[in-house]
Amino acid sequence: MKPLPLLAGRLDKDTRLKKRILLFLLLGICMATAVPAQSASRGGNVQPSKPIADSKGAPPSMTVGKIVAVVNGERITALDIERMARAEIIRHRLNPNNPEQRARINEIYQQILDAQINDILVYQEALRLKTEMPENEVDKEITRIMQQQKLSPAELEKQLKQEGMDMKSLREQIRKGLLRQRLLAGMVARKIILNKDEVAKYYEANKESFRAITEVRMAIIVYPPDVNAEAASQRIRSGRLSFEEAVRQYSIDPATRQNKGVMPPAPWNEMSPEWRERVTAMNPGDVSDLFIIPHERFQIKAQIKLLEKVGDDKVRSLAEATQEIEAILREPLLRARFAEYTQGLRSRAIVDIKGL
Repeated sequence: MKPLPLLAGRLDKDTRLKKRILLFLLLGICMATAVPAQSASRGGNVQPSKPIADSKGAPPSMTVGKIVAVVNGERITALDIERMARAEIIRHRLNPNNPEQRARINEIYQQILDAQINDILVYQEALRLKTEMPENEVDKEITRIMQQQKLSPAELEKQLKQEGMDMKSLREQIRKGLLRQRLLAGMVARKIILNKDEVAKYYEANKESFRAITEVRMAIIVYPPDVNAEAASQRIRSGRLSFEEAVRQYSIDPATRQNKGVMPPAPWNEMSPEWRERVTAMNPGDVSDLFIIPHERFQIKAQIKLLEKVGDDKVRSLAEATQEIEAILREPLLRARFAEYTQGLRSRAIVDIKGL
């Protein structure tokens, strides 16, 4: 079953399932701004990518050490791709043994491979330009991760061990990621200039989304396709069934079911307009109407209970919202500029894509 796009829009970035999945997302250095995998055959000395599947079309059985690509002499193994794709496969609740999902899994592998090629090229460029990254910046990022995930140093090391890693390898991945970010900030982001009129226009068109709420705490029930969600919802509204008991009886979301449906706090500026509208009309303790979570095969119904709004419910001024608006407006421009920049790196690189 496809995951809750947590739920809609920017909130599905997800990022907010269990600590294990969040850690996968951290360690899987697949960049969201990557260009599609098929573009690997364009420009430079890049050889066409082969389908990441066996002769029968099934997802590959990863072989330790098998090389799937070489980027300016740096190898990418099948195990690298498997590890980095794992979070995405979990997020989409795909089953590698389901023939109907093979094409989607292969697509994820291709996207991960292409993104990893871009990551390596950007990192190599950062080294060539002698971009520096002090160790204290790595320390700050590790501290931020532990605070965000509410992990102690011992718990983080335990989690890393479960994923076959250690603190040294984590630090190295973080250092590489920060180097890439610093390079891209200088070579990509600085070339994007926004007009003040654009910012003001966006603010006027989306003023409702700029309330001074910082985050929202909610609980959710995700009903199975074969359950009469309308009847269950009526029982909750009439008081004959508590929301928490309904979660226990019905919810099929493994990320929240064991915690009475409680979701991780949702940053207000990451929620989609649809979700902001839904939450704005609610007070703490209110239960929403049923709504549909998109799914290609089933009509998945859900409803939420608002637990708390953190922050003031008033609308922020243009000055207060400007920084957030600029970030929103920059995102598509950054994607386009990033694609252009990495394509330039590829045109000068030697990339041999062997496939799995």
